Amino acid sequence: MKNKRTVFDKLNTALFGKDLRITKGVVYSDIREYDFSSYYPENEYIRKQTVPTENVYDIRDFGASPNSTDNSKAINSAVREAEKTGGTILISGGEYVTTTVFLKSDVTLFIEKGSTLVSNKTGKGYNHRGIIHADSCENITLTGGGKVKGNGNYFGYRPLNDRNMTEHPEVIDVIQMRRDLRAQLRFAHPNKYGGPIYFKDCKNIKAENFIIENAAHWSFRIENCDGVRVKDLVINNNRHVANTDGLDIAGTGNIEIEHCFISTADDGICLKNAIWLGNNKPMKNISVKDCEVISCANSFKIGTETTYDISGVTVEDCKFYMNDIYPGTVSGIAIESADGARVNDITVKNIEMDRVTCPIFIRLCNRNRAATVTSESANAVEFGKKKKKGSSASKDTFDMLGEVGDILIENVNATGAEIPVIIAGFTQNKTTKCIKNVTLKNINIKYAPYKEVYDKRLYIPEYADSYPESWRFRNLPAYALWARHVRNLKLLDFNCTVPKSTWKERIITEDTE
Repeated sequence: MKNKRTVFDKLNTALFGKDLRITKGVVYSDIREYDFSSYYPENEYIRKQTVPTENVYDIRDFGASPNSTDNSKAINSAVREAEKTGGTILISGGEYVTTTVFLKSDVTLFIEKGSTLVSNKTGKGYNHRGIIHADSCENITLTGGGKVKGNGNYFGYRPLNDRNMTEHPEVIDVIQMRRDLRAQLRFAHPNKYGGPIYFKDCKNIKAENFIIENAAHWSFRIENCDGVRVKDLVINNNRHVANTDGLDIAGTGNIEIEHCFISTADDGICLKNAIWLGNNKPMKNISVKDCEVISCANSFKIGTETTYDISGVTVEDCKFYMNDIYPGTVSGIAIESADGARVNDITVKNIEMDRVTCPIFIRLCNRNRAATVTSESANAVEFGKKKKKGSSASKDTFDMLGEVGDILIENVNATGAEIPVIIAGFTQNKTTKCIKNVTLKNINIKYAPYKEVYDKRLYIPEYADSYPESWRFRNLPAYALWARHVRNLKLLDFNCTVPKSTWKERIITEDTE
């Protein structure tokens, strides 16, 4: 890789936004070396539980069999009976292929350790609701120590690269980094069915001591719910199956996430609140603690789909890292408002990071996606369909309403960083909106031991209506901090080692107080 770009190379950087998405071909189901993390601490999170014996509905008593190609009829029959008594559905004795299981109120789904609910390999029979679905229910528990397996490798195209990358090149270049990541991803084949678990409009949900493995789409989607506790959860995904977020929390408040291990291709823990997702009110009171996240995208993220407000979020005592493949995680802490939401009252503390390219990314922009997509069109591409025109709201409904502020991030130790902390508001149509009241306290960053491509630019675009991502800003001229359009930014004991390249400045601020 070159240390310096020629004039021709700089012209070619216009291709940065060109999507390397593969949209043709047959299903590529091979499992490659390093698709799954070589570090997998299942025994630290999952325990063997005593199988319940009272008020139990064993799916085998309803005709389920590991030899069946679809056990959904038997399992759903057991669910209906368990609903009458507030009973437990027992999954024991092997691996059970199923299409969608519809959970009901007051039931417990107990998957015994060593047993599994698994998707079929065709994607037929799901209607994108996934393997386990609950709609407008309450008092549901998922537990047992067993698995929900998504067979994600059966629902994507062959990647551009012939093998996964493990070695870092000699030079840090964000443009090439993004291309290398995209070239390893398996983008959605039209047979994609959905994700493993989808809870919608539910109350009082408890998910504890179970495993999600090899998702095809969002692993655990919790939408418009209230009162959720997730603990001792493992998500172990193929890290090259595109759009496999770990925990997707959309329009949901009063949620606790504790002691989880997540290894996945897309965002690890992601908070969203958007009209096209069916969300319709602010979300608040969200706690994340004591989690390990390996993500090829963002470890913890607020955004990108954000039309309604998100506040009262605490993230603490977590580890965010990439262990054995290249590139590293895109961002460790990503706090974003792109579509009109007010995102504030965010506290992040006691975080360890390793090989996270951008440790902290705080972004306010005005993509205003509600004016261009509907619920159907927003997900069309991911399920191999043509995106249809339409909007969820008028152009002015959420336009320029976004705010980001009142953020405290403290006690962060990051090693192997490759781009600076980024804090950026925006200017659009001669109007500037600033991020406000951000404190970074006791931040220690150790830069990756590589040279950086010499890539000076005359100006850094605003990217006000683009997808917000730290890599979007490409190779910035600062190595520790780059801030633009920020008010009341406080750096208290903010440290970063000097990289091998010396053409960059330590801190660059524009329109920042």
